[in-house]
Amino acid sequence: MPVLLHSPLPAIEELQQEGCAIKYAPGLQGKMRVGIVNLMPNHMDTERQWLRLLAKIPLLTEVHFIRLHSWLPKSASVNHLQQHYQTLDQSSDFDALIVTGAPLGTKEYEDVPYWSELRELFDMANYYANTTLYSCWAANAALYHFYNIPRRQRARKVSGIYEHRILRQHEMVKNMQIGVQFPHSRYAEARQSVLFAHPEVRVVMQAPNAGAFLAADDLRRRAFIFGHPEYEADTLQKEFKRDFDAGKDPHPPEYYFVDTETFALPKPMWQESGAVLLKNWLNLWAR
Repeated sequence: MPVLLHSPLPAIEELQQEGCAIKYAPGLQGKMRVGIVNLMPNHMDTERQWLRLLAKIPLLTEVHFIRLHSWLPKSASVNHLQQHYQTLDQSSDFDALIVTGAPLGTKEYEDVPYWSELRELFDMANYYANTTLYSCWAANAALYHFYNIPRRQRARKVSGIYEHRILRQHEMVKNMQIGVQFPHSRYAEARQSVLFAHPEVRVVMQAPNAGAFLAADDLRRRAFIFGHPEYEADTLQKEFKRDFDAGKDPHPPEYYFVDTETFALPKPMWQESGAVLLKNWLNLWAR
């Protein structure tokens, strides 16, 4: 079943050429309404990545992209955001919300320009939607906001494709393969000892070499993903080049290149597993 969009995003044509089930259909309604709060400065790349995952799910999903009131990234097109995005208000009504990550791993939460508005969004998320999925930086920020779980800076950035193990049975990991691989990419994370011991949040999946990947607060229908099932094959390569050009002396992504001499890229097989995860999440809590 296709993903339906009520705004003619440029990503639609590109994804259609890949064979993705997605279309611009302003007059049609989906059985599932998903709002995506996009905090990434490279808005269009992030749109394409999440839409590709949602298009793999056998649900008629209507997707809306959301921006904050108080912040417009310098690198994004203001016209694009004003044309294709909406803001949240008291009339907003979604089955599910996704809050994306942001490249803010080395910045204190209170120093983020839109931290005040984001905290309000966190607090209002249960009014806007039945369930919320927080991704990467947003996941760590939400853990800090809701549960006072502190964040720690890692000695070196976690970057690579890692195997995972399922720590406890949960509907969100139903039909997930043993040893499933997902990308991780972050400079900082919720302090793992506090996260794993927290009575309200349960870590469901972990990568031994990278830390927690998936956690859940079942009572409040919150999901936290600390990796990147939405990433494309070359995303980690682009981030490595960005960090290198910024003079950060990064380590190459681990377990990533198929051939370390030619830097051949892997096939993004993790996207299929990411689609399974999203489908399980929506079936569990969004309906």
